[in-house]
Amino acid sequence: MDTKKLRTYLVIAFGWTWTCWISAYLLSLSSGIPLVTDTTIFNLIEIILNGKETVPQVLFFLAVYGPLVGYIVVNHGKAPSENIDKNYEFILLAFILPVLIIVPSFLLCLLFGDRIQTLPSILIIISTIGLYFVSNIATSGTEEFGWRGFLYPYLKQTQKTFWDVSWKGGLIWAIWHYPLLVILYIGQGLAVLLPSLVGFTAGIVAMNYISNFIFEKTKSVPLLMAMHALNNTVSFALLLFYPQTPFLIVVHAMTWLAVAYLEKKYKIV
Repeated sequence: MDTKKLRTYLVIAFGWTWTCWISAYLLSLSSGIPLVTDTTIFNLIEIILNGKETVPQVLFFLAVYGPLVGYIVVNHGKAPSENIDKNYEFILLAFILPVLIIVPSFLLCLLFGDRIQTLPSILIIISTIGLYFVSNIATSGTEEFGWRGFLYPYLKQTQKTFWDVSWKGGLIWAIWHYPLLVILYIGQGLAVLLPSLVGFTAGIVAMNYISNFIFEKTKSVPLLMAMHALNNTVSFALLLFYPQTPFLIVVHAMTWLAVAYLEKKYKIV
């Protein structure tokens, strides 16, 4: 494949996202108003309607669309052309794996964590999680046009093995997130930031393997958008109940166990 096309995609995906995140962070520092880093589309609408310091928050929100913009440019606005394989085993797996991966962290929190003392009603909890999932499909889920719709097919044609495709694509995906991680953890010092970068990178490489596997079996970008959103949502749900939990790191280990399971059962090459 044309390496110029790859360079164009990466420059746009990284340039758009990093510019938005870094600009939002610097504007937030200069204004003295902190960024809401887990905002949804619905939160953003409320912020805009209130009309106070909206520019940093809007820039932060728009950052996620870098991979989508890169995909649109290199593919001239064309939708993914591959025929979707309606293999229900792997469609079901796309929704089961994110939930199973988070279960041990929930169990550890139940046993050892300090839950929020005053919880809202079950209806509010369900609606909050549901709205987060819907919003995530329209935000983080759109990354899949870039990662699966463009980068995976490109690497598949240029790399020797599925593992080569997955670790290289996962490393790119992880580094794309780095400014966000710096924004989230820089205030806690390098002792927290550096291990967070390492752990996050390892987790993303594993998740990239899983996402590539599901995409290889289904050829469905919309399915991967839903899987991506669900993966983010289950972590959001855990933090909703246990905001200070240290057990979220267990998710990375579980993600690698899922990779080992897929390797053993399906013997991907």
